[in-house]
Amino acid sequence: MKKIDVNSLEPSQEQLNNLIKYYQAGRYEDVEKLSLSITQEFPKHQFAWKVLGAALKQIGKINESLVATQKSVQLEPQDAEAHNNLGVMLKELGRLDEAEASYTQAIEIKPELAEAHNNLGNSLKELGRLDEAEASYTQAKTLKPDYTEAHYNLGITLQELGRLDEAEISYRKALALKPDYAKAYYNLGNTLKELCRLDEAEISYRKALALKPDYAEAHNNLGVMLKELGRLDEAEASYRQTIRLKPDLTDALNNLGNTLQELGRLDEAVASYKKAIALKPGYTKAWNNIFFSLQAIKLQSSSLEDRIPLFDEQTNSRYPQILKSILSYRLNQGNLSTDKSFKDVLNILSSADSTFIKNPKVSSIELIKPTLPEKITALTHFGRSGTGLMHSLIDGHPEVSTLPSIYFSEFFDYSIWEKIISGGWEDMADRFAAIYDVLFDASSAAPIASKGEQTINNIGQKEGMTNVGTEKNEVLSVDKKAFIKKLKQLMDYHDHLDQFTFFKLIHKAYEVAIKNTNEKKLIFYHIHNPDTYAQLNFLRLAPNTNWLVMVREPIQSCELWVNKKFPNNYINVANRIFQMLFEVDQIIYQNDNSIGVRLEDLKEHPKKTFQALCGWLGIKEEDSLYQMTAQGKRWWGDGTSPEFAKDETEPFGKSSINYKVGLIFSEKDQFILHTLFYPFSVRFGYAEENLEKFKNDLQTIKPMLTQMFDFEKKITQDTQVSTEKFMKSGPYLYLRSGMIERWNTLNKFNTYPKMLSPLKIS
Repeated sequence: MKKIDVNSLEPSQEQLNNLIKYYQAGRYEDVEKLSLSITQEFPKHQFAWKVLGAALKQIGKINESLVATQKSVQLEPQDAEAHNNLGVMLKELGRLDEAEASYTQAIEIKPELAEAHNNLGNSLKELGRLDEAEASYTQAKTLKPDYTEAHYNLGITLQELGRLDEAEISYRKALALKPDYAKAYYNLGNTLKELCRLDEAEISYRKALALKPDYAEAHNNLGVMLKELGRLDEAEASYRQTIRLKPDLTDALNNLGNTLQELGRLDEAVASYKKAIALKPGYTKAWNNIFFSLQAIKLQSSSLEDRIPLFDEQTNSRYPQILKSILSYRLNQGNLSTDKSFKDVLNILSSADSTFIKNPKVSSIELIKPTLPEKITALTHFGRSGTGLMHSLIDGHPEVSTLPSIYFSEFFDYSIWEKIISGGWEDMADRFAAIYDVLFDASSAAPIASKGEQTINNIGQKEGMTNVGTEKNEVLSVDKKAFIKKLKQLMDYHDHLDQFTFFKLIHKAYEVAIKNTNEKKLIFYHIHNPDTYAQLNFLRLAPNTNWLVMVREPIQSCELWVNKKFPNNYINVANRIFQMLFEVDQIIYQNDNSIGVRLEDLKEHPKKTFQALCGWLGIKEEDSLYQMTAQGKRWWGDGTSPEFAKDETEPFGKSSINYKVGLIFSEKDQFILHTLFYPFSVRFGYAEENLEKFKNDLQTIKPMLTQMFDFEKKITQDTQVSTEKFMKSGPYLYLRSGMIERWNTLNKFNTYPKMLSPLKIS
């Protein structure tokens, strides 16, 4: 009798029909049971393994699903759908490179498989390769014009690329195909908001919520939009609904705090921020907002002691302790306890364990480690004072290593380093390159991290790096592959890396990538408006840094800075003025390693200014210093800037320093600010020293400090907010507390702390 090969037999048609029926009905547990039964009896039945894998994914058994799907691929290597399914499992597990390979294999077998093109796009997008993702989604919708998900995913990618008009078209196409698509309405709302079409954005958010009332993120973003429209009570209601639906959504708690702050309900605002921080101890935005609120509270309370205990709660995270001491520093800026507070901050920061990552492999390279510049100069600003100009002038110097403009400014924010090391040692170089894609292609619209969790899109275009060269038609570009290769090579010389060492390796690899072989004497790091943590963290890691601060006439600088936010974003205006009042008094600048360079001197006396600056930097004077460059190529600057329009390609034209104040500040406003800025103005030659007049002016402005500026009165008129309500708002109180602190410090003029020293030019 002939022996029967069980493995050659097929399950019954009834079994297969039931398998399909159960899956289509969403009865995934029944699919699992029946598939397991079939595969046990018929272990080579590929279809049963494939369906089993799909069902296991649906019920969340991803690892088991992966095994089943891998089995289906082994049994039928030419099954494109099986390769596509395998890619889905691998992506779910975060194995993006393997997922990409599976999708690519599926497409090679079946080029017309639209789902594989769409899924490939999903992996590419997560890998930061947005242009390739766009191409994949486009191909998916071309193959299948009614493919809703492909249109939607294309919209998300276009939005991330900053191509908002095109993103809107994609979302509307997805909605035409699927009118009940809540996520598409939500993201359409986000796009319309970015396009400043706020009324339309509100409609879109509300349609998303009509379809999905429990859509927490839509409630939150509706709140953001309502706040921008000045409808604070409605915004509060939206945020509270968000929190009811999703109590752990930290952005909603932070946003609620911001709204309560503007409504003048400061204690409630602090409580909301505190909840956000409890959920996410390293939440920089919430900490900064708490600083803001407490500074405002100081004006209402003679003592802050009863409010400080909320920061005494300890957790396992290192961040609360660090940020508590930063709070101490911020609350004491401008008074006589600054010195001690600042030292306390640095002590705690220095004693905290630095986050580092270990090299998992022993290096086989026995060469001497390459030398890296130890001397670092940090470029920062006093208001709007021309750091972009200074950066572009120093950039082409052969002895200086610097990365383009402000792309890299927030590198020392804690969140950046956490993102870079999150994928392990082998992934660090690639992850860095993905986060800072614009460093390698200035035409990239991919966002970069900035100011904690915020992002900036199209920054290469905004900074003028897409029109460099003699013909104004070149895009600043760097060989990304060469950079990654060199960075990985440099990493192999180290058994571990901290953030600061990695920072220096980046500069070395970048120089190799742009084929600059000159030996560098210093690294030039453009810190463009960093948050408190980023600045202090950098200072901790590089305490011997030379600080180069660009300054200009203070009222002019202040007005130019707040102009962009006036009158719609008063919270930002108040913060800007407050920062200006205390910026040059910061202790980080109060040493022999810090200087202030006047924009006016740079514009009017470039030769003398650069001769003195080169002496201070320890580099030789070069002709390259006298033209704006990006990696040595002529830089044409931001074409939207009025000063560039007037000065054209001449960086030393006077148009930018001939700006007349008065667009925002009245004569009364200017008088108050001039008095508060007096020591700085005298020190930098913007005002003649007249101590007697100053003391009289100081007493004159004292009663004015608790009253509104003239420009604030205009805000109340334009926004139809009552004077009483405006004067109870967090931003108003915050600014008043800053001015009063400043006044108290100036009133003790004989003990006024040492300030930033100006560059001495002959």
